[in-house]
Amino acid sequence: MSLVLEYTIKGLGSIIDRLAGGSRLYSMYITKPKPVILEAATGFGANLGIVLRFATRLGGIVYSVDIGGPQVSLARIAYRSYIEKGVLVIERGDLRNLHYPNDFFDYAINHTTMHHIDRVDLAISEHWRTLKSNGILIVIDLNPHTLTRAIHSLKLLRESKENVINETNKRFRILERGEDKLSYYIIAVKET
Repeated sequence: MSLVLEYTIKGLGSIIDRLAGGSRLYSMYITKPKPVILEAATGFGANLGIVLRFATRLGGIVYSVDIGGPQVSLARIAYRSYIEKGVLVIERGDLRNLHYPNDFFDYAINHTTMHHIDRVDLAISEHWRTLKSNGILIVIDLNPHTLTRAIHSLKLLRESKENVINETNKRFRILERGEDKLSYYIIAVKET
């Protein structure tokens, strides 16, 4: 069961990756040996498989967090082999109030998640708090466009994007920003 589920989720991840381009950004920025990576939020695990590919190549570990119990349970089944190898921890948690210590992660990845968070300021602040000095924040999310309005309101996506940009600019130094019709991304570094 878990192998079938893992392959199904990885297939979805491949489609999402082609649309939102996480692999390209991860290959450019996730380069540190033995990285400790926050993958926020687990969702149905599509991006998690892509992040794991980069983390395991570098000898790292991924902590994947989601507020939803069903998502966490499903991901634990799908990625059981990674958990058993000790390269993945999947936990239930709130991105607005993470239980990790200060300066814990080398990378924080937020893929198509921010528009689901009502207090983006708290989530960005928690990413800043839990990232090490010179840690990298990677945000990829949906752009407000007619193609994305089938799944979310344009107003919600517009407000979320504006909040993500403003809050990231307050706390981080922006390394790169970009967008296309479906998604936008921000790469930022924590400087202390």
